[in-house]
Amino acid sequence: MELRKIIESNKDRLIEDVLKLVSFESVKGEEKEGMPQGEAVHEALKAALEMAEGYGFKTFHVDGHAGVVEYGDGEDYVAVLGHLDVVPVGDGWTKNPLGEVHGDRIYGRGTMDDKGPMVSALHGLIAIKEAGIPLKHKIRLIFGTSEETGGPDIEEYLKKEKQPVAGFTPDADFPAIHAEMGILVIRLSKKLENHSILSLEGGQAVNMVPDAAKVTYRKGDEEKTIAFEGVSAHGSTPHKGKNAISMLLSHMVQNEDFQSLKDTLSVLEYNLAKDLDGKAMGVDFKDEPSGKLVLNLGKIKLTEDTLDTYINIRYPVTIKEKEVTERIRELFEKEGFTFDVTAHDGPLYFPKDTPLIEKLMGVYTKETGDEREALAIGGGTYAKMMKNIVAFGPLLPGREDTLHQLDEYILIEDLMTCARIYANAMVELAK
Repeated sequence: MELRKIIESNKDRLIEDVLKLVSFESVKGEEKEGMPQGEAVHEALKAALEMAEGYGFKTFHVDGHAGVVEYGDGEDYVAVLGHLDVVPVGDGWTKNPLGEVHGDRIYGRGTMDDKGPMVSALHGLIAIKEAGIPLKHKIRLIFGTSEETGGPDIEEYLKKEKQPVAGFTPDADFPAIHAEMGILVIRLSKKLENHSILSLEGGQAVNMVPDAAKVTYRKGDEEKTIAFEGVSAHGSTPHKGKNAISMLLSHMVQNEDFQSLKDTLSVLEYNLAKDLDGKAMGVDFKDEPSGKLVLNLGKIKLTEDTLDTYINIRYPVTIKEKEVTERIRELFEKEGFTFDVTAHDGPLYFPKDTPLIEKLMGVYTKETGDEREALAIGGGTYAKMMKNIVAFGPLLPGREDTLHQLDEYILIEDLMTCARIYANAMVELAK
């Protein structure tokens, strides 16, 4: 009850602190000395550390890559890992993207991802400090600077600082996420011969369901274009979209104008466009913790007679990478394709009875009354950057997800809930 009272008494300051950090448009910029992600991100980092110092905490930063707010004593520490960089604001906002309170909400880029949640964690730590709760381990709030751009912030931090013994990142959903599937990006390339295609392309990002695809080709003296429109969705949930590349391939296989390429196109269509779980390729793996493999045909492009096709795969947490890649490699190399893994992010998995998961789930249930189980997801979070970290909030079940969208916001009530949950979670992990 004491933590709750302290957090509630600081409500106005919590709102002010969120608005302060959101006022920085901290998008990656040109690298400068001591500012690896540019001046705007560095100014947000400096403001966050000055804010924490004002509450009496020790702070430092690691060469501008990550800032640390520290409380307590001991050799080991518990970490709350978040980030201060944001995606670009974009056009079309109806509220101030640099921070505005409107009714029961705070609007602005970073209110949900990830400045608002980290301010909630800071105010949870303030309450722990003011309550004088005895702890076994130190607590560190770690402010990263390049989560949105896949930068080296935490890699650089770990070159100088050791791993935490436990912790969480407030950069996803509630309740605790105990399993994150492995993520693969694979390029399948083949040189095309004896064809009349002038251009062929579809998809903008391999981790998105492509909403457009088209081919332009010559037939006799005529230039023809065939285009398909789909519905975009995230690559971890391709069933929510409609794949334009799949539609284009299916059409081309049936179209006599592309007869000379039918064998090549059929291999792509049959193995990549027919299902969303890799069944055609024999990689439709599944497990109890995380479910079925997910396949997204994300990009295709013809460049100087070489057709490059990119697929994004989310594979179950108990499956090895090579179990997936070697089957696909063998199948496509037999058909004359070149196979390359262009990106790989291994799975993260903590069984539900792991003390870390049980403690976080216990705090969440006590604070919210919600008894749902820990989550398994196809996406990857900041938790993969450190050992002994899982994603934990801030998005509560049933709330609108405005992540990376226009008019991003967080409910003030949810910021307060996060502060209470995070305060008690830090205590549970550090005591």
